[in-house]
Amino acid sequence: MSGKFTTTTKDIGLLRQLSAEGQLRLAPEFQRNAVWPRAAKAYLIDTILSDKPIPVLYFQRGVSAQTSRIDYNVVDGQQRLNAVFQFIENRFSLTESDPESGWYRKRWKALSDAERERILSYDFVVQELSGYSTESIRDMFTRMNRYVVALSPQELRHANEDGAFKAFIETLGARPYWTEKRIFSPGAANRMKGDEFAAELVILILEGPQDKKKSIDFYYSAFQDEFPDSADVESRLDSIITTIDDALPDLSSRIYRRPANFYSLIGALNELIEESDVAIPRSADVGQSLIEFEDELAEEVKSPRAERYFEAASRQTDNVSPRRTRIDILKNVISKVS
Repeated sequence: MSGKFTTTTKDIGLLRQLSAEGQLRLAPEFQRNAVWPRAAKAYLIDTILSDKPIPVLYFQRGVSAQTSRIDYNVVDGQQRLNAVFQFIENRFSLTESDPESGWYRKRWKALSDAERERILSYDFVVQELSGYSTESIRDMFTRMNRYVVALSPQELRHANEDGAFKAFIETLGARPYWTEKRIFSPGAANRMKGDEFAAELVILILEGPQDKKKSIDFYYSAFQDEFPDSADVESRLDSIITTIDDALPDLSSRIYRRPANFYSLIGALNELIEESDVAIPRSADVGQSLIEFEDELAEEVKSPRAERYFEAASRQTDNVSPRRTRIDILKNVISKVS
């Protein structure tokens, strides 16, 4: 069956009702996380109140197997719909409106009945897509967004890939640990930086440091049916992270929270665990050694190893050579090798 698309209009009131009843899915698997700042959301609502046009939304139309009702996946337009629904939930004010407009800095509850009705009756133009394969829908989403707000490599993997490795990585990437320890900001986490970093750490544990992020694409492709190492890798990663947390309970305020340094620390501890002739010191000693090395790095006149580490952490941080250098130095730091 070939695909087709139909142009329709749906007002905001109806879209909100469809969402509430589970017939409109705002975040299907190929969508990325909501990343619009509040100013952009407020500007969108001002556009609606001003009765100005907004770009077309794209929905994938289907039929629910459970209820036999028509339902929709949002292929393109999640950010706009999220903004509208959040405003109706009174979650932000109209900071981007003209002060003379009458609704400047107002929230939903402060608008007049006529202004609320203007929003609820605003018609979005919707292209309904039906009969397309999942692969075709993924391709449409990628094409629509590639040159608008550029998709990050990880968002493209999320949109285009599927399978066991993807599911495993997205479970790791969703952990609050990455933002709690300030390894990534909430905004970076929303752009799936945690997922990409989790993939790099998994590959680091399995194969050692890799050059840039090319190996991530290989793993997504190679392990679609199953990823047999998932349990062992997750257990190893959890064990290493526990060691780091015990050694540096204040990690979120240390240089080791930065992604390049955290990657290096994971790599160093992983290799020390694998080297049977090297015993990892107890956590308190590991922490003391790392803190002393952090002080070394802060010195104006640095030691030779601090100078080499500083250089390797300053440029091309995701190339294999500087990664190898940083890991080796941290292994020596932890093992107290001069």
